[in-house]
Amino acid sequence: MASSTVANLFRAAAILTSGPSGISDTRPADLKGILLRRLTEYNASLGKSVNIEETSLEGLQSYTGLEALSLLEQIHRSLGVSSFTVSSAQVGASPPSGAENPEPDRTIVGSRDLALIRTLLSIIFKWSVEPLLQRIVAGIPSTSTSHDIGPASIIDLTGLPLEYSALSSVSQRLVDLTLPDGPGGHISQSAVTATLLNKQLPDLLVPCVVIGWLPKSLSSETMPTVDKIRPSVMHLLSRLPASHVISAAGIALSRPSSLLPYVRRTCTFLLSRQLLRPEGIRGLCESIFGEEDASGDDVELDKLEHVSHLLSTVPAGMDAQGYLNTIVPRIVVLLGIDERSLPAAHRRALAFSLSRMLTDEGNAQMKRITVDIVFPMLHDPILHGTGDISPVVSLKTIQVLLTNTDPSPYLISVLLTPIVPSLYALYACLEEAKASDPVLRETVKGFLATWGRLINSEEVIKTIRKIIEGEGGDWRVDVAGEFSLLEKNAVEDGVPLSLFTPQSLKEAEEAGEFDVDANILGLKPDPVRLVRFVKTLHRADVSSDLFVQLLEAYRSSRSQVDAAPMRTLLCLQLVVQMQKQFSDDDTSGVLKKPEHILSFIKHALENPQASEHPSSNKSASSVGLRMEDLRIVEVEDDPEYSEGDSDDEDGEGDEDHGLDDMTSTAVKLLLSVLEANPTLSARTAPVLNDIFELLEPMSKSREEDIRALAREARMVMTARLASTSDSARRPTQEKSSGGGETPQEIYQKALKLLQDPLLPVRAHGLMLLRQLVASRKDASGTLSEPPLDRALVPGILSIFMQSIQDDDSYMFLNAVQGLSAMVDGFGRDVLRNLVSVYTQGLDGLSSSSMSQHDVDTRTRVGEALGQVIRRCGEALPSYASLLVPPLFQVVRAAHFPTVLRTSAISLLAQCVKTNELATVQYTLDLTGAMVDLLQVETVPATQRQTTVRPDSESEHQDETKSQEPTARTIDALPTSANTKFPPLRRAALHLLSLMAQACMNRVYSEGNSGVEDLLLPPILLRRAKTTLVYVAATDADDVVRVMARETIENLDQMAEAIIGL
Repeated sequence: MASSTVANLFRAAAILTSGPSGISDTRPADLKGILLRRLTEYNASLGKSVNIEETSLEGLQSYTGLEALSLLEQIHRSLGVSSFTVSSAQVGASPPSGAENPEPDRTIVGSRDLALIRTLLSIIFKWSVEPLLQRIVAGIPSTSTSHDIGPASIIDLTGLPLEYSALSSVSQRLVDLTLPDGPGGHISQSAVTATLLNKQLPDLLVPCVVIGWLPKSLSSETMPTVDKIRPSVMHLLSRLPASHVISAAGIALSRPSSLLPYVRRTCTFLLSRQLLRPEGIRGLCESIFGEEDASGDDVELDKLEHVSHLLSTVPAGMDAQGYLNTIVPRIVVLLGIDERSLPAAHRRALAFSLSRMLTDEGNAQMKRITVDIVFPMLHDPILHGTGDISPVVSLKTIQVLLTNTDPSPYLISVLLTPIVPSLYALYACLEEAKASDPVLRETVKGFLATWGRLINSEEVIKTIRKIIEGEGGDWRVDVAGEFSLLEKNAVEDGVPLSLFTPQSLKEAEEAGEFDVDANILGLKPDPVRLVRFVKTLHRADVSSDLFVQLLEAYRSSRSQVDAAPMRTLLCLQLVVQMQKQFSDDDTSGVLKKPEHILSFIKHALENPQASEHPSSNKSASSVGLRMEDLRIVEVEDDPEYSEGDSDDEDGEGDEDHGLDDMTSTAVKLLLSVLEANPTLSARTAPVLNDIFELLEPMSKSREEDIRALAREARMVMTARLASTSDSARRPTQEKSSGGGETPQEIYQKALKLLQDPLLPVRAHGLMLLRQLVASRKDASGTLSEPPLDRALVPGILSIFMQSIQDDDSYMFLNAVQGLSAMVDGFGRDVLRNLVSVYTQGLDGLSSSSMSQHDVDTRTRVGEALGQVIRRCGEALPSYASLLVPPLFQVVRAAHFPTVLRTSAISLLAQCVKTNELATVQYTLDLTGAMVDLLQVETVPATQRQTTVRPDSESEHQDETKSQEPTARTIDALPTSANTKFPPLRRAALHLLSLMAQACMNRVYSEGNSGVEDLLLPPILLRRAKTTLVYVAATDADDVVRVMARETIENLDQMAEAIIGL
């Protein structure tokens, strides 16, 4: 009985939506007649007697919608599916096997029945809900200046209460379909409810918000706020997946009804509540990046910024601290999960959003709170071995954050600088351990290299000094490769000394412990490894300043009575290793800033003279004894050796040798500085005068080595001072008075960064080049050419053209922006080169063998041209002769890949959209060409299987049918010249539509004057319309048909505008 009842209901629904199956061909031509016939037959099938002959079309539509709702309610009840708890993973899932169903219905709902349900729902919202909602929204007063619901019309306020009551009734009935037990109950699992929630949730949400959240100030006795619907809606949204609700709320915000302030606030509030759910952030990403997840395409910047804006917006009525305490930790946790558990688009969006929060200068409060939350979560596991996440997860999260955001030295600084000492200690531990993870070791090494190359020299040196002071802690790697931070009391104080046995001696020789650079005493950090790390940074400014500071630390340690011997030895080993390693390939690397080194040399030369004073003999003796103690570490306090032996007779000689050694080192360093800086003299560095005087007594020293060195240094300084003339001094002064790096130095610095294997460093180099070629505003506010030698422009252009071919999106997007900036800075010459690259191969020789790499390169150049066109604005007509003819030739080149021809049409459309006067002299040619293209390349639906097949498929006739659809798309065959791909026709229709709109706008704004060149001849207009009508009716592509109809409407509106004149 239940099955027959449901079948009768579906039969009635079929009559209501499309009439009985066996109807005659003589149908009424108007919609009203069709509805009358259907409603008459529908009422007859149900045994109803309703007089609807005199009802208007709007009334018939409303009546149809109400009957559709009644049918849905009966179908919903007749199916008799009991309610059960809905999982958050999906809407409309099948009931679980254990769900209670006292009266199960065996009726099977097929695909036709589901289609009828969808049709009934569409009728309800289109003919019943939307008209009522439009009139009610128009009748509610709004404070928004943009409140404009459709064309101006007279609103009948007398019938508004009845319409409001009708909308409330329909909305409540629809909500009752989903929650038959009311608020707090389970969601119904019928096919009606599943279809409603899956397909029509935004349409249901909007009227519920309008009537359920109507402010008391706007409500009245005739239009009261429907308070009872709010709990049901809130409960329903809380039981649905967050991604589904977020999509619905976003669509609701784009509807005209959202122009009401309270509707917009309510939808925003609902969206914020969904974000605060445990799965809210994932739901947001799923709702926004659904297409990218399915296709694997790159994420658009607009979507990344949209996600960032949503996540960083604090909901109304909630404090920023509470909101960020909920959202930010969840973002950090999501960034640290396995790559297979989080799509790449989601990971990039979350990293982009978090980086914006950490670097947002416009919102200091949010930046401060985010920093206070993120940094302890990421730093504590590495600094202290504690926290909510493990050190491995922390490192992985930092890696994801850095590789999925814009290269920002500030972000790298605040994120890595506090933990660099610990990272270096971990890296040293991983290098020494045989069971360490090589991937993790390279990751940590990459962090240190990126940090060291992008951060300013002062911060790098300060942090390296912390490493030398042992602030990184001690790590341990077990046999399984797991690492952990050791507690301070668990760290051994030093390496125990013991005598070698024959076996241990052999093992030490095989392990290289007797190598000259071996760290026999277990110094931390290992001098060889640390200096090697500094050398890999390729920072001459860092190495030179660090070298000076190490020399000063060594000198200071020698002069202190209670200095730790191991500390002094570490400084000495670091100095020796820097001299040794940096002298291999770059002698002047550590000597790039001579002023600091000269200051150290002066102090070093002054101290030996002070030590020879009688009043300081005791201090000097103490210093000498401490260095002597250093030479007998671990046995210095042993009373057994307090009296000395026969080898201690040269104690005073060792003391003098220590002082002479420091003096000799200082003089040799002075000679090296003078050799590395040919222009250095007392004129540019006055401190050399003091050093020259200090060298005079040393030139008479009893020590032959010191005497020879001092004389050589004085001779070099004298010759250097004498050879310095005014002509040689003037350019040096001009360079030093510039107060910063010259464009040539920035250019060389950028080239060096571009050769780095690390992606963030290369991107930073491109950013420097982009800033170098960007136009600048002078004092008057006008744009001027960059202060760069034009001889460097071809080289920079070549760099950008090579970078635009990079597979990584960070690189080619920066290159695209750089090309656009070059056009702004240097104008026509660069633009001409870009157009030449884009249109190369019009002769048909090179394009016949064009690869996908070539197509990608040209489309990216086209993206740069698009940015240039948008930036030109009103000045675009002056560049039209450089842009339009070549682009039109690409469109006409039949041998070109269809992707490039589509791109060229899109660029022409961008020209029309930016400034229609740029294409005024090409209007007839462009219009005729687009009409011809549509007329020739249209694909009727009946020929789809034969005409859309590319030429390349002729060799693969034995492929399965399941593989054919993917081979026919333009994305699968980007190099194909097949002109039957739909995107080509879509681009042509878009261009025609924009040209019609431009002409219409020009007519309305200027009248007859200035539009003669934009008008189309009647013959061409008729031919265009005829072609478009045919395309709209027969083309196989749905989008092409829709766009053709829109273009026809634009042509009709243009004709009406012209006739109106």
